[in-house]
Amino acid sequence: MSTEPGDNVHQRVTRLEETAMFADQTSEALSGEIRNIAESIETLARRLVALETRLTEIADREQEPGLQPPPHSAGPDISRDPI
Repeated sequence: MSTEPGDNVHQRVTRLEETAMFADQTSEALSGEIRNIAESIETLARRLVALETRLTEIADREQEPGLQPPPHSAGPDISRDPI
C-alpha cells in the first residue's frame, strides 16, 4: 500500500464520484416514480369526474316527474301486517 499524498486524494475523489453517481441514479428512479404516481392520479381524477357525471345524471333522472315508482313497490316502509 502506497502512502503517497495523491493516493488519498484519488480515493476521496473516487468515493465522491461514486456517491454522486448513486445520487443521480436515485434521483432518476424517484423522478420516474413521481411520474408514474402523477399519471395514476390523473387517471383516477378522470374516472372520478366520469363517476360524478353518471351519478348526477342518475339523480337528475330520478327527480324527473312521472318517473316515480308505483306505490306497491315502495319497499321496506310498507307495513307487512295483514289487513
